[in-house]
Amino acid sequence: MTQLLVLREQLQKFYQRYTLILSPLFRFFIGFITFYAANRVVGYNPILNQTLSEVISGIISMLFPAQVLLFFVSVFIVLQIAYVSYYLAITTAMMFAVLYFIYIRFVPKHGFVILAMPVLYALNIPYAMPVLMGLVATPAAVVPIGMGVVVYYLLLDTVYVIGTSTENNINLYKLLMQQLASDTQMYVSIIIFTVVTFIVYFIRERKADYAFEIAVVTGSFLNLILFLVVNYLMDININILHLLTGITISCILIWFIQFFRLPLNYTGAENLQFEDDEYYYYVKAVPKMSISAARKKVKRFNTHHNVEEEENLDTTLVQQEEDVKENKGIMSEHDFDFTVSLDKEDLEEIEKKN
Repeated sequence: MTQLLVLREQLQKFYQRYTLILSPLFRFFIGFITFYAANRVVGYNPILNQTLSEVISGIISMLFPAQVLLFFVSVFIVLQIAYVSYYLAITTAMMFAVLYFIYIRFVPKHGFVILAMPVLYALNIPYAMPVLMGLVATPAAVVPIGMGVVVYYLLLDTVYVIGTSTENNINLYKLLMQQLASDTQMYVSIIIFTVVTFIVYFIRERKADYAFEIAVVTGSFLNLILFLVVNYLMDININILHLLTGITISCILIWFIQFFRLPLNYTGAENLQFEDDEYYYYVKAVPKMSISAARKKVKRFNTHHNVEEEENLDTTLVQQEEDVKENKGIMSEHDFDFTVSLDKEDLEEIEKKN
């Protein structure tokens, strides 16, 4: 645990020092992963479905604000679908437009949750989102999570309709709507993710020690149990190996996010009580887990007077270099002592002047 705390502090300092470089790189990585996931789901256009296209899209995401990423991804998906069916592309574009003007326009932060769900599905870790939202948000997060699930299954059903239908006219719209309305796995996923989000939120709001850690484990375990039960009762053909792998990776990922976000030292928790004129307060104070940077003692000796001085210096590389330069400067300088002999007449003259 100590090593993780040291790593956490070092990463925070590293990011603060190079934030002007790391922030654009982070946006590039998010954009690249997003377009990569889109190609894994609806990669029809041979020009867009290649690594170079994903890299260029990531660079565009790096140059523009994060809100523009939603628009770029929507256009990217519509162009992919338009390569095989203009009717389905128009249908998809209309749904994206309705979703934006009715919901995302008024709650822009939820737009990133909606976007993240199809990406996490493509990476086989959608189970991380309800646990994460239960930890950092309110139960209202189930709305964008559910919409993100609908968007993902809309794309899956579009792929299914394109692969199974021999028509290429307006009837594709009806087939897509029928397929989406009858998609049992979509409804099951929305219900399970809603339950998990509420349970995780309820646990992390408790006053119990290690509430956040318990919430992460409970949410992950609940994901596993509910999907296995539904798969057994309804036979929705869930790949058990992919389910176990995805939930395990999601649990580890969320645990690391929680650790770097808010590590708490429950061994130092205190229960406080105080009052004012109207209320009596019971407060539980839990200190954040932290560790100070390693420090060392450097002894300096004056070459003439042998006076020992001690001071604590941070053991960072920059400060070590400064110490080396300072020590070199001290060693390169020369101090000279002068001994002056005065006779009796000189001393009497000095006393008269004073």
